[in-house]
Amino acid sequence: MRVFRQIIGVGVGAAITLGNAAQSASAQPPAQSQDSLAPSNQLVELGQHVRSASNKVAESASQAEESIALNPPAGPEQASKPQQAAPASPSTLSQAGSTPLRGLEPTQTQQPSPNPPNNVPVPSSPVPILRGTPNESFPPLPPRGILDTKPPASLEPNPNPLLFPTNPEDVRIEQTEPITLQQAIDLARRNSQVLQIAGQQVEQSRSALREQQAALYPDLNFQMDASRSVSAGGELGIRATQRRLNSRANGTGQPAPQAGTNFGSNSLNSTLQLSYDVDLFGRRRANIRAAEEQLRLRELDVERQAEELRFDTAEAYYNLQNADGQVAIRQASVRNAQQSLRDAEALERAGVGTRFAVLQAQANLANEVQQLSVARRDQRVAQRRLAEILNISQSANLTAADPVEQAGSWRLSLEESIVQAFKNRPELEQQLVQRDISKQQRRSIQAGRLPQLSVGGSYNVLGQDPDDPNPFETRGWADGYSIRASLTWSIFDGGAANARVRQRDADIAIAESRFDQLRNQVRREVEQAYFGLESSFENIETSEAGVLQSREALRLARLRFQAGVGTQTDVIQAETDLTRAERSRLSAIITYNLGLSSLQRFVSNLPTNNLSDAP
Repeated sequence: MRVFRQIIGVGVGAAITLGNAAQSASAQPPAQSQDSLAPSNQLVELGQHVRSASNKVAESASQAEESIALNPPAGPEQASKPQQAAPASPSTLSQAGSTPLRGLEPTQTQQPSPNPPNNVPVPSSPVPILRGTPNESFPPLPPRGILDTKPPASLEPNPNPLLFPTNPEDVRIEQTEPITLQQAIDLARRNSQVLQIAGQQVEQSRSALREQQAALYPDLNFQMDASRSVSAGGELGIRATQRRLNSRANGTGQPAPQAGTNFGSNSLNSTLQLSYDVDLFGRRRANIRAAEEQLRLRELDVERQAEELRFDTAEAYYNLQNADGQVAIRQASVRNAQQSLRDAEALERAGVGTRFAVLQAQANLANEVQQLSVARRDQRVAQRRLAEILNISQSANLTAADPVEQAGSWRLSLEESIVQAFKNRPELEQQLVQRDISKQQRRSIQAGRLPQLSVGGSYNVLGQDPDDPNPFETRGWADGYSIRASLTWSIFDGGAANARVRQRDADIAIAESRFDQLRNQVRREVEQAYFGLESSFENIETSEAGVLQSREALRLARLRFQAGVGTQTDVIQAETDLTRAERSRLSAIITYNLGLSSLQRFVSNLPTNNLSDAP
């Protein structure tokens, strides 16, 4: 009975292998049809010798175990030379918007190759530099010193910043555009509200500086007054005179004479005044210097915001690549789980499998489908996060066009990186600028306590033309001038000026302490990113070796299960190990790229050390 079961197991395994070969042959192009017949020929030979299978099953099982022991998958030594493996083309994800992740092809059990495919980009081996760091520059220099990536025009946001969508059609996703990392950085710098606000603040500070520089020049004012006046008091006086004349005329019987006319007066007065504040003790110059430093502070903030935006964009882009890779891995896991379920059901129909193995495979498939749904959710969230940072059109969505591979490497040693960070980080210079601002403000306050001298002069032209025809009435044009000098000295202000001076002294001390604190923080950030980059660089090769080993282990586990000498649990465990290894490889690459972007952010302004690449 045992021999009969073994014969049945061999036959079922051959049938499963034949079915897998037929599926792969139907999926391959016609040019490969001759190669797909090889498994069938092997199965024919296997059927001719089925009578002796009872003796060969145990022998094949022992040989399989012996081959595992004598020929293990590539170990750490072999993993250090992944370039010897045959490359394979990247797999295309079935879901729209997924990034091709190299090395995530469906596992082929019917045609195990002697050298498992290695499709992860090989990290560039470092030359003998301090601590064995990579030696390539990242990112590459932009052409002509500026970004010119020509992102799709359909991603441009609405020019109206106050746009408020009110209909579902306004926010419905109508297009999905794949973009590269450089295009994403270009879009972010073009559309970022943060940079736009920082630019407006620079213009605001530049206008404030011009306001302070206006004190270097004298003030020239011109004033002209034109008036016509008729005196109400004069009118009342004429009326009173007329009443007196009327009273006198009533006694004599003669008509009363006219008292006169209340004449108006026309005048034109123009004044030209020139004044100038003589800066005796440098108060004006201190205010100008403080405004210049404030402008420099705003410019450094633009630089900081640009570096932070580049890092945020790269981080969001790599997170999207990670989400795409997780979807690809979960899709491969679902395919593996489906293959295991088909194998378990075939063995159950042949009578050599158990219902328990089928239930195990079904439960594993359901779990993988659930994990795939979670991965797709994370992918959609990562897409919208990148779209938010880039501030693109409300009806557009983004996918990552760059393949998941090592983004580059680092040329500088740790000590050189720290020194470059001290030189380049705008945050450090901002504290020095803030210290200088406080110094100039203190100087202005101190100068304000000393005597202030101002000089001025005015030239006046006056013209009067009364209505009264009396030749002796005041009329005609005349001019005059005046010159003045004013000296003001605030002798006692209740200690207000001294209090403001002490406030500025405190600001100076705070800026110095923050500089010291920030310098230590910069060094810690550079060292942390540098050590993390080294660790991630080593983990890429290690994780690649783990993927190769897990693939080989899954292939052998399926062969053992199809031959009836393995269990479904072994296959599920091997599939789980392969999924874990592929996720570890993906995590190692993404972590390396994030670490490289972080190190560039902490060193700042590499490689051009300026903002010429900003649009």
